[in-house]
Amino acid sequence: MSIGSKALSVARRVKRIILGAKDTLSFPIQVNLKTKEGFLKFEAFSSVEHYRIAGYGGEKSFLDKFTSLLKNDDIVFDIGASVGLMTVHAAAYAKEGKVIAFEPDPETMERLKHNVSLNKGVSSVMFLPWAASDRSEDVILFTDGASGCAPTLREQNNRKNAPKTQITVQTKSIDNEILSGNLPLPTVLKIDIEGAEILCLRGAKKLISGQLGKRPRLIFLELHPDFLPSFDSTESAVHNLVLGQGYSVIWEQKRDAQIHYCYQSV
Repeated sequence: MSIGSKALSVARRVKRIILGAKDTLSFPIQVNLKTKEGFLKFEAFSSVEHYRIAGYGGEKSFLDKFTSLLKNDDIVFDIGASVGLMTVHAAAYAKEGKVIAFEPDPETMERLKHNVSLNKGVSSVMFLPWAASDRSEDVILFTDGASGCAPTLREQNNRKNAPKTQITVQTKSIDNEILSGNLPLPTVLKIDIEGAEILCLRGAKKLISGQLGKRPRLIFLELHPDFLPSFDSTESAVHNLVLGQGYSVIWEQKRDAQIHYCYQSV
């Protein structure tokens, strides 16, 4: 069995164990995660949130790569921040920088803010309740809240337990918000938005091409090949969009039906 297969097998076992604990754990429950920056505090209000935090959502290697490359003064855009696993870690590692956390689902945003507030040494976080896309408009977000599957801007008919509740949220483009002076230039992008990565990247093309100033040093991307067709896109379209702006892949890993990439500006 390859190293990647072993890691995937372990992640699946951890997920089964944690989600299977929903009948024995009493929520909310505090979770302390050990890092080289000390312990980071979180609170889970359901078995799903517990898995996303204590089980790292099955993405600990992605988080480890992310934190290993952060600098003390990085400006990090956490696009698709969820309940704050990567936001809190980024703020702890980039102490002299700033983290901008994007999360359009209202209940998940509450959890995100709560988890940041538990860490007294983490203060440089800005919260944005809109979805990053290629235009400004009101759209439907499919979501079942913090305890459901990750929210999405397209209905996922090919996904078991896909979120069904519909709410209206606002989208904006990263380029326009930077040009308007509402956002700083980031040095690191992390994007995990259930297939809408193509929309986010189109709306940040001026940024990543260097037209707005120094472009991000790193782009961490979770690619969702199964969801991209509903956005009229493909895996290669997303990949080529980033490579075409002067980035190269320095790390990649498959995780179930997703692919994790780290791109570096060259």
